[in-house]
Amino acid sequence: MKIHITADRFWTDNSSIERWPEILLRLPEKMESNSKYDIAKTYLSYPTDDKGRLVRSDEFYGLFGAERKQEKIIISGANFISKGKEGYFLTDEALELRNCYQRDDGWEKQLAKQLLTYAIRVRALALGILNSDGICFPKKFLVENREAYVEVDGLRYFLLNPSTSVLNLNDFMKKYSKESLGPYWKKELNIGDEVEIQLMGTTKETPSLSQIGTYLKMPLTLFKYLDWFKEKGEGLFQINKEKVKEDIGEDVLNSLLLSGSLKDTDILKDLISKYGDIRGYFPVEMVGSILKENIEPESKESIDKWIDRYFMQGIESGKFRLIGYEQGQPRHGRGLLGDKEKQLIKLEF
Repeated sequence: MKIHITADRFWTDNSSIERWPEILLRLPEKMESNSKYDIAKTYLSYPTDDKGRLVRSDEFYGLFGAERKQEKIIISGANFISKGKEGYFLTDEALELRNCYQRDDGWEKQLAKQLLTYAIRVRALALGILNSDGICFPKKFLVENREAYVEVDGLRYFLLNPSTSVLNLNDFMKKYSKESLGPYWKKELNIGDEVEIQLMGTTKETPSLSQIGTYLKMPLTLFKYLDWFKEKGEGLFQINKEKVKEDIGEDVLNSLLLSGSLKDTDILKDLISKYGDIRGYFPVEMVGSILKENIEPESKESIDKWIDRYFMQGIESGKFRLIGYEQGQPRHGRGLLGDKEKQLIKLEF
């Protein structure tokens, strides 16, 4: 299926992240206007030039979602404004963002969540960063954006560079089109899992990358404001998955993780959170068995030997530290290395 995407448009400068909720506050929940132009003129009073074209209105267009035009599905932005049979209306997410903004209660997180749910190029950018060692800037964060890159599956993608002389965002989206579109648009547009996705521009086969480094700087600045990035040295910036999960939820984060990209320690942390007690102690046999099924299901090694090897190698390599252990109950099974005093253990990562 061909999905056409317009150029991405966000707030006009990286210090104005409040612009979208402020615009949404000026709009009624339902708008009888039949075009985006009418909405901008009727409700927002954008100025026009001598030819009647809207001026300084780029930020406005990024608020819209998907529309069907002449048998085409066109996605314009982050899906805060949707089109129905009787005109346009604010989505539930738009109303929630407005409410959070008025209460000054976590609206920045709501905005970031929406971008990572519906803004296709932002999703692709996050996919590249999350499924690699991070995004590398040659000097410092968001400086010389054209030179910034991620390395995924042995290929180097310059995600903020419009040039076709390098592997750019379009090359990345072509390889990971289904993941870039994401499960939320697929549900919204009633697209089956088996359907192949092709992301295209509105007038050309390839989506526009005009000023891509300038426009994608806006969501990256928002993510940095939320303290999602951690610097790993030599210009490499990783996204803190735990912080993202805490801020916007596990479902959205998982939709941005490529199959097989989730590290064993990420899975282990989730299992400890699920099966451990409030102190952080967890039954090593239960958690180890589930972990093996997730990361090495084909291993012929006995489950006891696998658990002992995995945890002891992790401790010896410095992946995590054993900071506590104690005897549990018969239901907790075998302890680490067969030691009943280590049926329940606690790790520090």
